[in-house]
Amino acid sequence: MPVFLSFAVFALALDRFTKYIVKANMELYSSFPVIDGLLYITHIENPGVVFGLFSGQGLGAGRWILAALVTLASIGVIVYWSVNKQKNFLFNTSCGLILGGAIGNLIDRVATGLVTDFIEVGYKGFTWPLFNAADMAVTTGVGLMIIYVITQKEV
Repeated sequence: MPVFLSFAVFALALDRFTKYIVKANMELYSSFPVIDGLLYITHIENPGVVFGLFSGQGLGAGRWILAALVTLASIGVIVYWSVNKQKNFLFNTSCGLILGGAIGNLIDRVATGLVTDFIEVGYKGFTWPLFNAADMAVTTGVGLMIIYVITQKEV
């Protein structure tokens, strides 16, 4: 299996599995510490996008607009990867992580209009917005793509 597809499948599977575990074992809005004062597992359902952005938009047309935008972005990643078919591990990994994460949250959004978030990080009163494995995959993929672009030499 190509690196691109392997990382996309891995990110998607990890996202689906972790969300299933949280939803099957935790009541909505329940929380427990993994590292008290720093890392918690807290079950929320988020109508927004990564890190809760646009969560105040509700479940109406915004749900489908966000789903359409994520679908277009996913198609964009596939086209970008197809056109640029690099044998570079970093390039393929980043594209795969972005695609797998995007599809993971897209499945939630289309099915319910909400995305399950559960990773809560905070310290001394500061709490980062909750996120999930798909968000981590997309964020990591974008970071790796930035590194890839910066480190490539023009020929």
